[in-house]
Amino acid sequence: MNQIQSTPTEDNPIINLVDRILAKAIEDRASHLYFEPRDRSLQIRVRHNGLLQTALQNMPHNTIAPTIDRLKTLAQIHPERTAPQTGTFDRSSKIGRVQIAITTLPTQFGDTITAEITHIQRPQIALHQLIPDREVFEPISRIIHSHRGLILIVGARDSSTSAIVDASLAELQQSDRKIYTIDRQLTADIPGIDRILLPTAADPHTIAHTIDTCLHQQPDILAIGALDSLPVAQSAFQAVARGCLVFATISAATAGDAIANLIALGVPAAQLYTATIGIITQKSLKQLCKDCRLPEELDRLKLAQLGNTILSLTDRSCYYRANTLEPSAVERAKQVGKLCSQCQGAGYRGEIGIYEVLTIVDRLKPTILLGDAESIDLAAQETGMRSFLDLAIDLFRQGKIGFGEVQRCAPPKTLLQNQLANAQTYPDAEAIEIDNSESLAAALYWKQQALKAKSECEQLLAELEHYQQETDEFEQRIKQSRSQVEQGTRAEIALQLLSIFDVIELARTSIKPQTDREAAIQKGYSMLENKMLSSIKEIGVRVTESKGRKFEAHLHEVVREVITHEHPAGTVIDELKRGYTLGDRVLRLAQVNVAVASNYN
Repeated sequence: MNQIQSTPTEDNPIINLVDRILAKAIEDRASHLYFEPRDRSLQIRVRHNGLLQTALQNMPHNTIAPTIDRLKTLAQIHPERTAPQTGTFDRSSKIGRVQIAITTLPTQFGDTITAEITHIQRPQIALHQLIPDREVFEPISRIIHSHRGLILIVGARDSSTSAIVDASLAELQQSDRKIYTIDRQLTADIPGIDRILLPTAADPHTIAHTIDTCLHQQPDILAIGALDSLPVAQSAFQAVARGCLVFATISAATAGDAIANLIALGVPAAQLYTATIGIITQKSLKQLCKDCRLPEELDRLKLAQLGNTILSLTDRSCYYRANTLEPSAVERAKQVGKLCSQCQGAGYRGEIGIYEVLTIVDRLKPTILLGDAESIDLAAQETGMRSFLDLAIDLFRQGKIGFGEVQRCAPPKTLLQNQLANAQTYPDAEAIEIDNSESLAAALYWKQQALKAKSECEQLLAELEHYQQETDEFEQRIKQSRSQVEQGTRAEIALQLLSIFDVIELARTSIKPQTDREAAIQKGYSMLENKMLSSIKEIGVRVTESKGRKFEAHLHEVVREVITHEHPAGTVIDELKRGYTLGDRVLRLAQVNVAVASNYN
């Protein structure tokens, strides 16, 4: 974005300045504006295509309060409240209507304000235009054309996951389909689709109730916004059970992280596996400006950070890096007429999306039920899903992105481990085989970077090990608690069965069969007793048969000693009632006669 020039005006200068800043940001299709009070000045920055740049800096101290108050007034939020606040307002522009969401946050110098800009009436982009790579588009198309199931759109916050949902709904919209979207924020207007706009402060139960109410309208397709709470997730699964195709977004880095996050919310893994048909994970990468990008030669240590990839020093592809200029260099280039007219010295122009597409297949069921994010991502790649790293390497070969964006697509743990391995493999820069084009200064620089990375990696690995120990201990406590609950439940069931068993045994022993009918009834009671006893044993209850066995005092409550020559001392010789145990727990104590002497005269 070009720097915004502030000029004093006679009529409401602050209002005019704020209006010009907003208009310029909307015209340039910026996503965010940041109004940041400093000690003696106000700084305004803008985020465009993921790149944060300064729009105005060192504005006079006396402009801070009026500028912040003007934005609060537009958003209809309290001008003097010091707590964080949110509000929205709409603006019309040449490119359509936009919604601006204001968030305030108190700092030591006053409220800082973030303005998120959403283009509501933006031109609708077709799905095949949004995802031009046919190898990626085809599996996405198969997933969204399913008749029912849950489709998760995954990405970091503000990663335009809604664009995929809108493009998918536009492709699916037909006269014989009823489609609803339910969200706190409007995005693109799509003809034929009913949009339900919820209040910004709507809680999860309100959203879930809206989804449940919407199901009474017999929708074919639902888009429900962020799947960030258990009530909303439960309503989404209910919609799938009713035969709907459901789109939902979730903030996560990978498909495995999304699944693990939902399980952590309380969603049963089996239900998640059954309902979900596909997961589309998006990442936006900064695209190099083609007009000013600079050639870049591959560096051995840089490649080593990626581990075992298909990139190598012998590759004949032409690689590029961004020609990003410092603010002072931008001014000098502008003065001599050599500033890039396309990127204004930023080095980047626009963003390019890459997508991991995971189709839920039977092979993934055991891994999903386990719920480990890393294992799910690895298993997904084994089923044919191309990883972000593979996709980024393709774009790097095509000269569309720089090596820094490729590094962003590698798993952080992999980068740290490889940096540590490189530091151990190449402790001295002189030991590295350096191309003739590399200077000794560059080698020393990479030596320092490697040693720094080694230190940071060792610290992080130590922290990871500590967290892993805590996680293992927590899982062990959960298993113990679950075992105790299960054992207690089995004990309660066993006690109920034992009480029924007592009644049946009393009925059987009270019958003195005189007729065939009475004999048949007694036999029936005996069969019931055997069946009950078998059921009790299946629960895990052990029946303590006392007679002729070694006496176990802790299983009995009434003991009567009997002098006899027929049995060894300490042996149970008569049983009045059985004892039952579940593990170490005594469910019912036994009354017995016990021999006390074997040599009594």
